[in-house]
Amino acid sequence: MRESIVVPMLLASGLTLFGCNKSAVDAQKLAKHAQSVQGEDPKLASEEYKQAAALDPSNHKILAALGTLYEKQKDWANAAETYAKAAAADDNWAAYHFRRGHALYELAKKDPGHQGFDKATDPLKKAFAKDPNISDAQYYLGKSLYELDDEQGALEAYTTAINTRPDQLAYYVDLANLYLDLGLADEGLQVATEGQKQAPNVKIHDDNEKAEVTNNLYNLVLNEARAFELHNKPEEKIAALKKARSVPNPKNMARESEYQLAIAYYDKGDAVEACEALRNYLKSPAGKTPEATENRKDADRKKFEWAKSGGGCAGL
Repeated sequence: MRESIVVPMLLASGLTLFGCNKSAVDAQKLAKHAQSVQGEDPKLASEEYKQAAALDPSNHKILAALGTLYEKQKDWANAAETYAKAAAADDNWAAYHFRRGHALYELAKKDPGHQGFDKATDPLKKAFAKDPNISDAQYYLGKSLYELDDEQGALEAYTTAINTRPDQLAYYVDLANLYLDLGLADEGLQVATEGQKQAPNVKIHDDNEKAEVTNNLYNLVLNEARAFELHNKPEEKIAALKKARSVPNPKNMARESEYQLAIAYYDKGDAVEACEALRNYLKSPAGKTPEATENRKDADRKKFEWAKSGGGCAGL
């Protein structure tokens, strides 16, 4: 009786496996073609990857390729959903959990109500638990926790990210900013200083990475100036802001440090240097952030006020 049941089941199983194998082969062919055209026709590639994933939903690599394409298109909702499927197909890949968590973080950033950061934390924690070398998992966990008003959790996550990958300057920028937001000037200064020391160790592969590194270095110098401001040390603050002049920063051509330097010099009573810094700032392109817009308006007002007072400000 047992044999009469087992044999038909095996036969049926074999038929099913044969069908799955054909689907798997077709899925691979579609995915291969999608990969070949994704540079010139990402829309077609997306459609073919989706068809391939439908043919073989257990192929986590096809799902991951589709997720990557969604990432490049900044389609964070579909990226998060696709990486969730990839992780479900093979839970051992830490990268799938990280990519999902990162996509959920980016999705929350775009949300009008800034909601959804709580959804990013679990996959990011899971990614780091599976692979402690994924420092970005801790970094984006810190950013998510910060948005959720968990400052202590964010401090710990940023610190873990730095300990895991000490040559990533962005980690130092966010950690220093958070310490300074909390009024912890000593800690903020220490992190900003250590980050600047790490700058020579950063490996740069292309112009985009170079721009990112110089932008982070520039922000670390501003963190240093901000720490000295909290300490009420105007001379040290001015020295830090002057140091920012030596950091070429293609991502922040507005040079907000020159605006801050102008104010610092003026408060010190050094009108000539204040006017020179204000002149430098007004020659730079206008920034696009709300803070930069306000700074530019204030600088335009000061241009007329300081010009009337003389002291090297004529011609502003």
